[in-house]
Amino acid sequence: MDDLTKFMMYIARCLLIALGGGSGLIKTVKGKSDENPRLMYEGLVTIGAAGVMFAMTFAIANLFK
Repeated sequence: MDDLTKFMMYIARCLLIALGGGSGLIKTVKGKSDENPRLMYEGLVTIGAAGVMFAMTFAIANLFK
């Protein structure tokens, strides 16, 4: 069961980095180039939220030990 949990957490982490970080980076760059601070800050918040969820995957994995 421990190997299955580790594998699922690695998949979740990869998805969070790819989807959360990628979309946040795109929003940040688009907001910066359009000189729209609201869109830029939304991108930064998205990256921050993805980082928090990424860290939570380690806590969840420890609960299953």
